[in-house]
Amino acid sequence: MLNGRLTAYSGMTTKIRAMKKTLISPAQYEEIAGITSVPDLISYLQTFPAYAEVLANMDASQAHRGEVEGRMTFSTYHDFSKIYHFAGNSQKRYLEFYFMQYEIATLKACMRNIMDSRNMTIPVLVDKHFKRHSKLNIDNLINSNSMEDFLENLSGSVYEKPVKKVSELEDPNLFDYEMTLDLFFFNYIWNHRNTFVPRSEQKYFTNIFGAQVDLLNILWIYRMKHYYTVSNAQIYSFLIPVYYNLDRTDIKTFVEAENDDVFFGMLNSCYYGKVYGFNNVDDMETQFGDILHQIYTKDFKESPYSLACINAYLHLKNLEVAKVVTAMECIRYGYKPDAISHYINRKKGVL
Repeated sequence: MLNGRLTAYSGMTTKIRAMKKTLISPAQYEEIAGITSVPDLISYLQTFPAYAEVLANMDASQAHRGEVEGRMTFSTYHDFSKIYHFAGNSQKRYLEFYFMQYEIATLKACMRNIMDSRNMTIPVLVDKHFKRHSKLNIDNLINSNSMEDFLENLSGSVYEKPVKKVSELEDPNLFDYEMTLDLFFFNYIWNHRNTFVPRSEQKYFTNIFGAQVDLLNILWIYRMKHYYTVSNAQIYSFLIPVYYNLDRTDIKTFVEAENDDVFFGMLNSCYYGKVYGFNNVDDMETQFGDILHQIYTKDFKESPYSLACINAYLHLKNLEVAKVVTAMECIRYGYKPDAISHYINRKKGVL
């Protein structure tokens, strides 16, 4: 079995190791922390081959977080395309998991341009490879002028039914559509995992995907209870009905926690608290991201010639984008270099 994996993954793993060397280094993050303006940061990023094209022709003085993040995320798709080129048939089936995320990100960008007039138009970046790969008519979706047009242009796709269901609500907003697409994605992927994940490698998918769902559910419960007035029934409606290292009883306990003390007591007594532990210094999102980082790293060390190598690299690329966006926000608000470095370094993973 190992020899088979070495043959199947040797070219891809070699390519991924080469791509990993081009990621932003710790020394370069220190340089980023010393930058004092967003235009200078964008100019610096344009010196990296990974970002030169996607950030070209951009008015750096007017750039906002959504636009920069969208452009940089598309650079992640470029890396996905390179990996896809080296993939065999079974690996390409697995990569559909990641491609679906890019498709949904594209749909969200289209909907923001239709529904949120407060923001500047967000460029929807796709290339020929994306259009060939997608079963959607991307051009028609990008040019949709209303949600009615958008829904019509989704006709026949796997996204039509969930989006249509939201459109039938009394007064749906952007949050409703985006949350519905997120919930659809997690349900769809989990329920179809046997069709695109080789049986011998399923643990590398379930280890990370299952943990991500568990941690997202905990995080969403906490935010809704701590920052908003949301009924327990409403909280349940926003949760992903997938259970991995948590069961329904665990989720019920989190949802019905009377206060933060009870909630954090449950957090430390659940699977993730017992295995990874939590501290009182870092925020919950930071610690959850670190847990995911540990899982990605452990899986890759155990089996570099497997799907774990794809997971680990795309995790690092997504983390890089998140760190740069964090740095940009810190620079925008005038933080000192030491503070910027602190916020960059504390980000270990992306939920």
